[in-house]
Amino acid sequence: MRSYGLTRRAALKTAPALLTVSLSSKCLGLSASAQVTDKIVVGTIPIIPVITSYIGEVDFFKEEGLTVELTRFNNFAPIMQAMTAGNLLVGEFGVVGSIIGLTRGLPLIAPFLTFFSTPSHPLERIMVMQNSPIKTLDDLKGKKLAFLGPGTVPDMFLGALPKGTKIRKEEIDLVPMPNPNMPDALAQGLVDAIFAIPPADTVAEQKYRARTVANATDLVPYAGLGTVALRRDFAEGNPEAAKKLLRACIRFARWIDDNLADARKAMAKNLGLPQDLAIEARIPLCSRNGLPVMPSVWHLYEMMVQVKTIDPHPDPAKLFNDGIVEPTKRYTLPVVEELGLQPDPEIKNMLKGDYPFLPKPVESYYADWERRLLDM
Repeated sequence: MRSYGLTRRAALKTAPALLTVSLSSKCLGLSASAQVTDKIVVGTIPIIPVITSYIGEVDFFKEEGLTVELTRFNNFAPIMQAMTAGNLLVGEFGVVGSIIGLTRGLPLIAPFLTFFSTPSHPLERIMVMQNSPIKTLDDLKGKKLAFLGPGTVPDMFLGALPKGTKIRKEEIDLVPMPNPNMPDALAQGLVDAIFAIPPADTVAEQKYRARTVANATDLVPYAGLGTVALRRDFAEGNPEAAKKLLRACIRFARWIDDNLADARKAMAKNLGLPQDLAIEARIPLCSRNGLPVMPSVWHLYEMMVQVKTIDPHPDPAKLFNDGIVEPTKRYTLPVVEELGLQPDPEIKNMLKGDYPFLPKPVESYYADWERRLLDM
């Protein structure tokens, strides 16, 4: 059988023209608040559900007149640290990470939704070896489960275990681990199960015949997965550059959605995956308009508060208005209106979805643009 092992080294590979290992503002030749931006360094993660994993077949950043360079990290925390220090202007990571950053007062805005999941389009999944005695989520009690780490999307999903199972997250032995390392760790018996994000789940399935115990959507049916976060002073000092960046991301999302075969080829090259593995990998749903789904944002926030990942914010409504709603109105909404607002049936489903941690009806959390999307 052909080996599909995804090493850490392979997962961190990307095209030389797009990779930079320089993080200092001095090396970038600009500060985060510079008025003229010659180059935008984007922090990202080597996983499938990020827009920047699809640069290659097309490059809408270049078409928008932007020079974008990528720096890849294993998780969102160092991206936020570099952005806070002013060494990165833009970061692409999970919606969960952006909420954590906002609640901690980091100088970020998150006016964009890249990818999301619904019951008909699950992404992450919990997997075990074929001979494992683990058959259901309840069987994870006392077992070692590899996950991406505290504050990540899988971490939040595990907080929903009491809603549909007999166990709690605290009853599982959670093992933080980079996504590319999970398949081998599972096969070697270092952990009993993995909560894997593509492409690690497909590697585990094809290389080791791992089987799926549950999809993440069995825990949280509807969830915003990814966002593009910008330093606030960069966006305010360079509004046109910020809009061009978000315009490019919308164009990427629509291209991925409409050209899956070509998108998979570009993703495989950027992540160092064999094409036959990339063909089988799960691709998340792309938000065709890039507009945040506020009920999902609020739901993730409520989940994090309940599982004590974050402390309750004294005014979450103001927090999300200042960090997500108003920046979306200022930067994302004008861009998508210029491109043309498009119907997005799965976003409609998401806006009407089940959010068990929300204390109020889902429509109580809508932003103005969400009512427009529901009328399309």
